[in-house]
Amino acid sequence: MVEQMTGQVRKYIERYGLIQTGDLVVVGLSGGEDSVCLLSVLGELSKDMHFFLEAVHVNHGIRAGQADEDQEFCRRRCAGWGIPFQAVRVDVPREAARRGQSLEEAARQERYRVLEECRASAGGSSIAVAHHRRDQAETVLWNLSRGAGLRGIAGMEPRSGRVIRPLLDVDKKSIQEYRREKALAW
Repeated sequence: MVEQMTGQVRKYIERYGLIQTGDLVVVGLSGGEDSVCLLSVLGELSKDMHFFLEAVHVNHGIRAGQADEDQEFCRRRCAGWGIPFQAVRVDVPREAARRGQSLEEAARQERYRVLEECRASAGGSSIAVAHHRRDQAETVLWNLSRGAGLRGIAGMEPRSGRVIRPLLDVDKKSIQEYRREKALAW
């Protein structure tokens, strides 16, 4: 599964021109199964495709001690793989209240804001996030339920501005099998 996954993701990256030789890719690392898988696959591919990685963890300030544990897990994971790591704390509850948004919406906006700031300050070419095929299906269904037109139901693109989605063609089962085969903690 490991070789199959890396091969599939490499073909997807090449097909859509998501990463070029010499690029610095900032990876959004939550510590969850999908983002740990993404970082692992990109770490493997970076050697042959000659690009660089930096991982960024956004601590949303929502789950108290658990959020700190997630951050520490991500720091250790990156240290073990030799990938530069940065953690940024944001006060999502405060931002949600200030903006009159749900925690989920404020967290999403803050996450992308932080990732973009980190990308820009590092001189990175893109931000990689771990959306996969199931996320794509959920997005299409959500957009349909909101009454979106044809453009709205198309779902996520492999690239949206600086944001790239290298796993968008990968199903959740493949991510789980890859993680098990590599014995990746998350």
